[in-house]
Amino acid sequence: MGRPLLTEEFWRRPGVHRGLLALAAAGILFARLGDTHLANYDDCFYAQKAKEMLRGGDWLTPTWAGELRVENPPFFLWLMMLSFAALGVTNYAAILPSALAGVLCVVLVHRLAEELEMDAFAAWSAAFVLVTTQYFMKYAKHAMFDVFLTLLFVLAMLAYRRALAGERRWYLLVGLCTGVGIMTKSVMGCFPLATVVLHLLWTRRARELARPWFMAGAGVALVSGLSWYAYQLAVNREAVLAQYGWLIVSRAGAAGSKPTAWWNSLDYFVSLARNYWPWAPLAVAGMVLAVRRASARATGDAPLAPGLSRDAARLLLLWLLVTIGVMSLAREKKLWYIMAAFPGLALLAAAAAGAWVRGEAARRRLMRAGYGLLAALVLALNLTPIPSAVDRRPDLQAVAMAARDLVPAGQRVLNLDAGYHSTNAQFLFYSDRSLTEPLGDPAAVRRGLDGGAYALLTRAGCAAVAGPDSARYPVVMGSGGWRLVKAAPPAPVLLTPGDPFR
Repeated sequence: MGRPLLTEEFWRRPGVHRGLLALAAAGILFARLGDTHLANYDDCFYAQKAKEMLRGGDWLTPTWAGELRVENPPFFLWLMMLSFAALGVTNYAAILPSALAGVLCVVLVHRLAEELEMDAFAAWSAAFVLVTTQYFMKYAKHAMFDVFLTLLFVLAMLAYRRALAGERRWYLLVGLCTGVGIMTKSVMGCFPLATVVLHLLWTRRARELARPWFMAGAGVALVSGLSWYAYQLAVNREAVLAQYGWLIVSRAGAAGSKPTAWWNSLDYFVSLARNYWPWAPLAVAGMVLAVRRASARATGDAPLAPGLSRDAARLLLLWLLVTIGVMSLAREKKLWYIMAAFPGLALLAAAAAGAWVRGEAARRRLMRAGYGLLAALVLALNLTPIPSAVDRRPDLQAVAMAARDLVPAGQRVLNLDAGYHSTNAQFLFYSDRSLTEPLGDPAAVRRGLDGGAYALLTRAGCAAVAGPDSARYPVVMGSGGWRLVKAAPPAPVLLTPGDPFR
């Protein structure tokens, strides 16, 4: 008889664990993917840009509501556009690139842990922590850039480790990941290369910076990252300076922005303390281990965590310093802006787990329990009515779908006082009809309605526009707090037999 398939040797293969972890990540992320509508603002904003790029045929210059919008570089929009071209303009297609990036992140974190010379249990722990990080997995089911940008960071770190091992051509991949990152989310795409440079300096490898392969990688980063910006500056200079400049000032807190208190720089740490559970204590313990190891002498020191070398400890600390530290200096702080920190935190948590759980029997029990938990979660998400996402503003969604059928194509829908971007992103993506800027004057809305237009109004706005003449401005579709209104046609004039105009 042949040997049984599921032998102890079989389970010790890293590829087996990567495959199982990939299946678990896919089972979680693709559970009823796209069943709920995209969230306003970012998801619908980016998805609309990709949709207009597909339908308009111009993949170099993004538009939104038919207007030039170049504040976001287009690489992730290209991925979404290709998804739309293959699968149709659907919720599923919009989220697919981000969900796939989430699955690949889990797999590559396991591989990176091995490159960092962490043992098999620690490598498994890193991937397990990431796949059970609720915040990371949540945003992998959003049509947003951040998880894909995280994938580029992880891939760049993996390529860097291969380059340090002597295969210096991998610096080209570091550069490519950096360039694609710049083409995905502007200056935040530079973080992988910045981490690499700082690590080379800290580990006294500054000569690497002058090696041909590294310089070639830096050149790839510049060419692939800046070509689109050069093109847009040549073709749409004013729009780039106005829109991209506004984005930098408003998000980064450049000159001219309002000052903030020094303690606002700690906002990300407060957010992580609130949202990174149950792994926050383990990640803190791993950070302490990494600090001790990073500051240890070059010789004569036993690893403080299995496989966590001094080089690896310094790389992980710089990973967090760049992704969290740099963004902490910015005025605008959203936790998803530091999404690339979560794989680094997972690796630190795994280092702590590897240091604390030393016995092979205990490690096997934990891994079996972990796989059991993941299997139960996958089954629950796919076979039960547990929602994997929540519909946001379903009332606006319902009115948008009605407007798609009722409002003539190309006609803008009047808007009295609803926030333009906070409302129009979702309304536009699902209705293919754009709102006007807030008119602010009920009389102006009435004039537009009398001219044959439709209006999207809140309940209070509807009362302000219709006034006592509600029969003149009836609601053709209402849901929750929103109303789609159109002027009623004038009543026919009945002429009597003696009427001289008969």
